[in-house]
Amino acid sequence: MVEPGAPQRAEGLLEQIANTALDDDYYVVRAGELAPSRKFNTVLTALVMAVFALLVTIAALQTRNDRPATERERSTLISDVAARKELQADREASAAKLRAEVETLSASVDRFDPAYENLRLQAADEGASGPGIKVVVSPNQFGNDKGRITDSDLQLLINGLWYAGAEAVSLNDQRIGTLTAIHAANGVINVNYRDIAPPFRVIAIGSSESLQQRFEDNPAGRYWAARQKEAGVGFGVTASSDLSVDPAPKGRVNIRHATAIEGEE
Repeated sequence: MVEPGAPQRAEGLLEQIANTALDDDYYVVRAGELAPSRKFNTVLTALVMAVFALLVTIAALQTRNDRPATERERSTLISDVAARKELQADREASAAKLRAEVETLSASVDRFDPAYENLRLQAADEGASGPGIKVVVSPNQFGNDKGRITDSDLQLLINGLWYAGAEAVSLNDQRIGTLTAIHAANGVINVNYRDIAPPFRVIAIGSSESLQQRFEDNPAGRYWAARQKEAGVGFGVTASSDLSVDPAPKGRVNIRHATAIEGEE
């Protein structure tokens, strides 16, 4: 007959058999195999730590050794930048000084070189003012074709004023220069390629008394006196002590010429 506590004792017996299934010598051998492995791992870890410490030490020494060179390079760069800034400032000051000298020389030429001023005046590159005469001509509105004012009439008038000694001439506020053209196109007279309409107003700068007298005595003055008498065109001359003319347009001052194209025959 099985006693009530028998199952518990059976379970304890099975556990004991499982725990003692291997011989004690097995554990002795197993312990001998694990001990060298643990020793190897310990040695390897120590070696890695030593190498790491050596690398850190080398890096620290290299950084300390390189620091003076880096500081020298930084100081050199700062000095170079400062020197270049100083050089740029000197050059800017020199350029400003040269510009001032050029302006002074230009001003002195304008003030003290009469020949230069005379050339600009003759080329119509500069405005002019002073005494002179004002001539106003207009067509005969009630006459025939003889009462019209043509471009040839105006050309003769302008040339007569130059011949009389005019220093500067304008026609309907258009300065007459060496490159100025007075011609008719499609029934309209234009000066410096700008259309003008009657009455035609001519301003001539010069000695008003001698200019008017010399104009009346030359062929152009006699021609216009005849036109006034025969065709009834309007023609009036007025002397003035204060007249002015503007410079000619830049396109009528600069000389343009043809140039050969390279490679073309």
